[in-house]
Amino acid sequence: MTVSSQGLPWRLLTGVGLGLAMGSLNGAAVQGIFPYVAGGVATSSDHALWTLTYFIVNWSVGITIMPWTTARFGSRRVFVAACGLATVGSVVSATTQNLWILLVSRALEGLAAGLLVPLSQSLFLANSDPRRHGLITIIWSNAMLLPFFVGPAIGGYFATTLGYRWLFALSVPLWLLAAWVGMGAIPKEQRSSPPPFDWPGFLLLYGGLMALQIVLDNGEQYGWWHSRFILHMLLLALVSLVLFAWREASTPHPLLLFHYLRARNYWLGLALLSLGWALFMGWASVLPLWAEEDLGYNGWWASVILLPIGLAAIPLSSLLDRLHGPIGLRRLASLCFLFFALAYGSAYLSPGMGLGQLFWPIFLLGLGVGSLFVPLTLLLLSPIPKAEIARAATTSNFLRVFSANIGVSLLSVYWTRGAAVAGNSLRSGYGIPPSPLPLPLLQQQVTALADTLSLDNLLRFSSGICLLAALVAYLFLHAPTLPASYEEEGEALVAETKASADAEEAKLIS
Repeated sequence: MTVSSQGLPWRLLTGVGLGLAMGSLNGAAVQGIFPYVAGGVATSSDHALWTLTYFIVNWSVGITIMPWTTARFGSRRVFVAACGLATVGSVVSATTQNLWILLVSRALEGLAAGLLVPLSQSLFLANSDPRRHGLITIIWSNAMLLPFFVGPAIGGYFATTLGYRWLFALSVPLWLLAAWVGMGAIPKEQRSSPPPFDWPGFLLLYGGLMALQIVLDNGEQYGWWHSRFILHMLLLALVSLVLFAWREASTPHPLLLFHYLRARNYWLGLALLSLGWALFMGWASVLPLWAEEDLGYNGWWASVILLPIGLAAIPLSSLLDRLHGPIGLRRLASLCFLFFALAYGSAYLSPGMGLGQLFWPIFLLGLGVGSLFVPLTLLLLSPIPKAEIARAATTSNFLRVFSANIGVSLLSVYWTRGAAVAGNSLRSGYGIPPSPLPLPLLQQQVTALADTLSLDNLLRFSSGICLLAALVAYLFLHAPTLPASYEEEGEALVAETKASADAEEAKLIS
């Protein structure tokens, strides 16, 4: 491993960072090209949306199994295996014409991305000078988040030029490059015997999440609670997740620990963090789809709409570790949701608007995302003992990542429902004024107007929720009595990754 005089392991940062960025890119790049994916597998845009939601489900699962797999196989093998899983998934995604096979390949990509998020953070901090951990943390967070801002535009470019399949095909050599560079940069480790893997808990968790995702994805199509299928899947999800929670509370080697939720800062901070992330991911998926289906833009231009997010989020997130001391964590958390509220409240949509009119609302959205993670992460981890920060962070990251699925699914459902109500009002309650346009074109304009009115209502609703969240964050979150560092979570993760197996063995012996 090459470490410069500045204490930065550049080869490891390049290889592992490329893998981390590719994992995020595989998830984000499809957000603006659902109609193109739908055409490639002969389905609807609503069903193509599943290629994102199933990715996120497995992304969250990958986070939960990373500590055990690293203790059992070592960081190098887990990293290479994650790159291999993503490579296989990318090859299948680039070649299949079947929706269900595509969902399986997207699940492989999501699982790999989930493994790489905490693994990369641990490797970055464990193999760098502690004096450079602030810069390392910024590099890690930007490598993970930047693809969410530019990924949709990259996906849109490939979809409108070479074809969306090239997005997956060209990611294969990048995954192989990441595996090759990372394998040479990650130092060898002395592996020890980890505690037994919690297979019953894992199967209950995975089964419950998949059943819940089926409910979210298919509820509108089957009529929600009027459908026996949806009711049965919901019952399966609830029973599985309740049994999983009971299992985790009783087993000596749980995948996740939920007793941290007893602390108000933890559960309330996590709820706010998940809310902000869910809304962001939902709007980042819906806005490009609206620009394509109702404004008539192609996948490239519809995805470019999200680029101002990165222009605001990356610089701000890089500064927040220094700003949280003088400004205060509660104020920063409240300011984050005020940015969100301004973004959603100032975005007024119309079927005849240009995308440039959304620049400033999207820029404000970027300010909200850029200030979301640091203050709320520090606040929710503030009541946790330092030795347990890594376990608490694993649980919070799992719940936060899965919340994106809820945001994407529910926003899509209520957009469809609101559009149906608005369209019915336009056709019957208010009537359609006489027009020289042909009936099919007039019908298309009415549909576009109904879709836009529905989104406008959801924007106002999202703005109100964020205003309430800003008030809750300021009034009910407790700032830590001692100044915290954004690096503590990662440093504790390093310590736990190296010592967890030995600690568990000591418990068993005693």
